[in-house]
Parts: sequence; C-alpha cells; structure tokens
Amino acid sequence: MQRGFFVSGVAGTMAQQKLDTITHNLANVNTAGYRADRVSFTTIFSSQAAAGGDVGQVPAAYLSMGEQYIDVNEGIMKRTDNELDFSIRGPGYFRVMQEDGNEAYTRAGNFRLDADGNLLTQGGLPVLDTSGLPIVLTSGAISVTQEGAIYIDNDGNGDAAPEAVAELGVVTIKDLTQIRKGDLTVIETAKENTLPADAGVSVHQGALEGSNVNSVLAMTEMVAAMRSYQSMMKVVEQYNQLAGQVSDRVGMVQG
Repeated sequence: MQRGFFVSGVAGTMAQQKLDTITHNLANVNTAGYRADRVSFTTIFSSQAAAGGDVGQVPAAYLSMGEQYIDVNEGIMKRTDNELDFSIRGPGYFRVMQEDGNEAYTRAGNFRLDADGNLLTQGGLPVLDTSGLPIVLTSGAISVTQEGAIYIDNDGNGDAAPEAVAELGVVTIKDLTQIRKGDLTVIETAKENTLPADAGVSVHQGALEGSNVNSVLAMTEMVAAMRSYQSMMKVVEQYNQLAGQVSDRVGMVQG
C-alpha cells in the first residue's frame, strides 16, 4: 500500500508540474521570441527500484520526474515594418549583456533606443555587436542587412550613402542541451558553447518572431493534464480510505 501511495503521489506531482508549465507557456503566447518550456519524464524500472537488485520484490515500473527543457523550434514570423524590429531566420540568437555583465542570447528582436542612443531589448539589456560591445546608434534612418550590418542615413534625404555604424552580434549555439532560461526570453549558456553565425542564419528588419507556443495544442495538453491530476488525486484518496480501514480494523477482537 505504501508503494501505491508513492507511485500515485509521484504521478500527481508530475501532472501538476506539467500543468504549471503549460499555464506559463500560455501566459506568454504573445511574447515575442518566447521559447516554450517542456517537461520530460523518466521510467523507473523494477531493477532500479528494488533494494539489492532483487527485481522480484518490485514487479512494476513507474514514471518519475525527468527534466524541464526548452523548446527551440522557431515561432511564426510577423511583419511589423518597425525599423527597430528584427527577426532571425535559422538557428541564430542575438547577443545581449545581462545586468551582471555576463553575455546571454535571445530571439526577441523588438529592440528600442534610449535617450543616449543605446540599442536595448524591451527588458533594458544592451544589445551587443560582433565584438561583444554594446551598440550605440546616432540619429537617422536605420537599415540593416541580412548579415546584420547596421547603416544610418543621417541626412534622411538620400543624398549621401548610408554609413555603416555597427554589426549585430548573432551566434549559433553548439549544444542546445546546455542552455537554460534567464529572464523570460533570454537564453543562458557558456560563451564557449557558441559560434559566430554562418551563412545559414540571416537577419530581417521590420519583422518579429512570435512565441513558439501552439495555443490550441497547449489547451489540449492542459485538459489532459488536469484530468490526469484529478485521477491521481482520486487514487490517493482511495488509498487513504483503505489505510484508515486497516488502522481501524487490524487488531480488533471479533465476537
């Protein structure tokens, strides 16, 4: 009976964890560049659970909590025609600097300029160039090539050729299993786990990548997770009732 309590309790915890993850994903379905969280589970076989490797003592296998990981599939690209909106095609990430000075990465290209011309994310993190330095722009019309080169047209009349002022730092990540979430749309990994973007990665101005959360699929998963959680709670309740009956009746003298 104790094993039944344990297995059903673990299953209920897993359902709750999955439900929390789905809820968080749905809350960010409209967040630019958001990467969905996923939850994995592992199977505990009888050979692993049995003390001393005595498989016969534990006849069944059951699921246990695995790891939470990040879904890195691309989201849908949306045209905005905003000169400070950028999207990446291919497995690239923009380089940004976190408040602690460490480098991080994001697909959310809805940038903005502060009063000093610093190019920032919506969360206020400086956007970095290919040398790892914050990008500072002067006033003027901004245009960006697919390679990430930033040009400024200072006079706005088209009389002079736009001036190249910076190049967006774009990298690819070598091992996607070694990444973790930072603040919302920020991805953290060791700098040694990145490479400069190659020809398979391109930058597009006036467009944004949306969240990669499929809201219809997420709602379906939420309903299934809720049903699973409710079922496991009923099993726990039944075990609790049985335990109460055993406690009341064992040792009772009949007659």
